Amino acid sequence: MPTYTIPPWLLSNRHYPGFLAAFFLVLLRVAIGWHFLVEGLDKAESVRLAKKPFSAEIYLRNAAGPLAPEFRKMLPDADGLALLDPTALKEAWADRVSALVKHYNLDADDQAKAKQLLDKSHEWIDVWFNGYDNREAREKYLHELKRTEEVERNPESLSYDLERAWDSRRSLETDRRTLTAPIVAQGETLAAAVTALATPEQVKAAGDFVPAWTFLDVANKLTTYGLCAMGVCLILGFLTPFAAVCAAAFLAMIYLSMPPLANSPPNPKAEGHYWIVNKNLVELIACLVVATTASGHWFGLDALVFGGLRRRRWARYERRLVEKYGLVNEDDGDGDVRHFKSAAVARS
Repeated sequence: MPTYTIPPWLLSNRHYPGFLAAFFLVLLRVAIGWHFLVEGLDKAESVRLAKKPFSAEIYLRNAAGPLAPEFRKMLPDADGLALLDPTALKEAWADRVSALVKHYNLDADDQAKAKQLLDKSHEWIDVWFNGYDNREAREKYLHELKRTEEVERNPESLSYDLERAWDSRRSLETDRRTLTAPIVAQGETLAAAVTALATPEQVKAAGDFVPAWTFLDVANKLTTYGLCAMGVCLILGFLTPFAAVCAAAFLAMIYLSMPPLANSPPNPKAEGHYWIVNKNLVELIACLVVATTASGHWFGLDALVFGGLRRRRWARYERRLVEKYGLVNEDDGDGDVRHFKSAAVARS
């Protein structure tokens, strides 16, 4: 019967790789955490300064991998179809005016003025959509969008067809911004005009009007502060496996948004040349390595916070070892190592 040597002070002794390996695994964990923390702080700072606030829209809109349609669905009105539908647009503007009136608690006279502003905006919609140039540009955009989506959704599309669809996507994005720019501007003008009806006292009492959050708003906040949280946890070695798995999941989302596959368009922000494996995938695998080790217990807050729990868990393991294999504990007196031998061998 072999001897089982178990250092009780080392909570994950079965997976302890030795000092140097443990040192570099901890260093890897801290380096990944530092990368995530700096990225999160940079995004938070961009929002605070409001110069060029971070938005996940660029990743979702420019996704070109096999999950690209699913990523684009996460955007509110990704292709501008709601803005280019006069009926839906009128309803959206009416809802926005109603929300502003309710938010600032406008009186009856101001509500009537807001109604007049809304009616004029509806007239503007009718004029804009019936204009010859706008109508032609809108119909052309919708036609090209439908053709592109058919190619993207067709599993039998050839590489050449997909490349043309990607080129068409870039052209369609330019057309979408051009078409919707005056509509968005008119909507902002309407909102500003209704807001101007409120008195300073009403504005002060109600505060700034904040539109209902979209999925994109939630994604922006989760990305910014999630990066910071994951970075801090990895650096401090707190909730290390959970933080590392979350980091790996985030990197998987980034990787799948534009994977370096043979039939995928090149990532304009990529440094170097990649095929299948890029820096995001490498860091993803590194996060999974960190998640499967006990680096937070070798050097981190996990040892302080969860050390007692792991010691109790190890004690239960020792009892099961004794009960299952009939082993007994022999203390050699050094206080550092326990030797488990079979009961028969111990008695002899």
